[in-house]
Amino acid sequence: MMKWDETISEVRRLPLLALLLTILISSLLLIALNFFTLKTMSSVRAYVNGESNYSKGEKNATNSLVAYLHSEDEKKWNEFLQYISIPQGDSLARVTLSGNGSREIVRRGFIEGNNHSDDIDDMIWLFKTFKNLPLMAKPINNWEKGDSLIYQKLLIGKEIHASIQNGNSEERKEEFLEALEKNNRALTEEEIKFSENLGEAARKIKEYLIYVNTIIILLIIGSVSLYAASLLRRLNAQNRALANANKELDLIAYSISHDLRAPINSMMGIVNLVQLENDPEKQKTYMAMLQRTLDKQEKFIKEVINLAKESRHLVKKKIVELGFLIEQVINTHQHMPAASNIQFITDIGVHRVFTDSSRLEIILNNLVSNAIKYHDHTKSEKMIWIRTYSKNNLIIVEVEDNGVGIDKEDHSKIYEMYYMSKDREKGTGLGLYIVKEAVNKLNGKIELKSKKGEGTTFSVILEK
Repeated sequence: MMKWDETISEVRRLPLLALLLTILISSLLLIALNFFTLKTMSSVRAYVNGESNYSKGEKNATNSLVAYLHSEDEKKWNEFLQYISIPQGDSLARVTLSGNGSREIVRRGFIEGNNHSDDIDDMIWLFKTFKNLPLMAKPINNWEKGDSLIYQKLLIGKEIHASIQNGNSEERKEEFLEALEKNNRALTEEEIKFSENLGEAARKIKEYLIYVNTIIILLIIGSVSLYAASLLRRLNAQNRALANANKELDLIAYSISHDLRAPINSMMGIVNLVQLENDPEKQKTYMAMLQRTLDKQEKFIKEVINLAKESRHLVKKKIVELGFLIEQVINTHQHMPAASNIQFITDIGVHRVFTDSSRLEIILNNLVSNAIKYHDHTKSEKMIWIRTYSKNNLIIVEVEDNGVGIDKEDHSKIYEMYYMSKDREKGTGLGLYIVKEAVNKLNGKIELKSKKGEGTTFSVILEK
């Protein structure tokens, strides 16, 4: 039984564990996504700075080359080579990254491109992470075209250098200037496109990350809200149950005060008669009347105590071993004087049920007690059958007897408080009321089949 109880306890904790697990996973995802977002934005910023250095480098290279063409000063040629090495470094990094080459070569290329050393890891990460996405394909394509134009500018520069060395630069000056102008316009166009496409890619990535962040935040809020709503529903249900229990207890207290007064007055009257009577035989008669009244009141008080217990306790469900519970109920009743000639037969088709064991025990005790109380003295074989079985995904606990039975006209009234049919004056009118209340608390149903002189069957129907 302990293992079953522990299992149920674990099952009850599952909603809280699921909530905590959802929040934990969502929070970790949120942290990872925010880190991813910051890293992406930092990488984009690094590329924007890199593009600025790239553009300045190639523009300075063009200016130095034009100055060299006009002045033929070798110093300007060396400046050209120095400035053109900046976009060439970025080109080396791109080509190496595209071919999954050495990280050290990539790093050297970005350093030559005047990129800050602290930004290089982010730049490598962004390229490798998004290079195959359509969003990044456009700026990478612009970068590749720009590198081709840088190489073209270098070739123009080498041609100018060779022409100056050969002494015929003046003849081709206009040609060189026109080529440089055309190259410069094309490079500027690609640089603008690179910036625009990179910005567009960054905005799209940011939008996607914001959407995912929003979904995760809503998931956390939704999970917490659902759990809070579940707790509130549970608390409201408990409050309603307590209010109903208190209301029932008030009704019971009122009824008890009313129903105890008459028998007590009757007993006081009998005691007075005994005191006044000198005839021993009449005294015995009065004492027998007093004993019957006391016996009936004892039964009444026991029923009231059971009703109070049933009404006050909240439903506490656990795995109940039906065979063990039924055996306990039989052991409680089979040694009663009225049960000495009654045979108990059990048929346990379902061995376990998830329910409130205390209430189920109250139900069975009352039904078995009634079956004993109203057995048929005229029958040679007095039987009580207790069965459990499953039907239509429901569990049925059945108590059947071959006793005196119940009149059809009483079927609809037997669950009323204090109702007793003319054949059932041995009772208190509380037993079946308690049974009905307990069954209702278990969200179950109780059905009656009975025929006068043949017997009675009570079927308690519970959810699995």
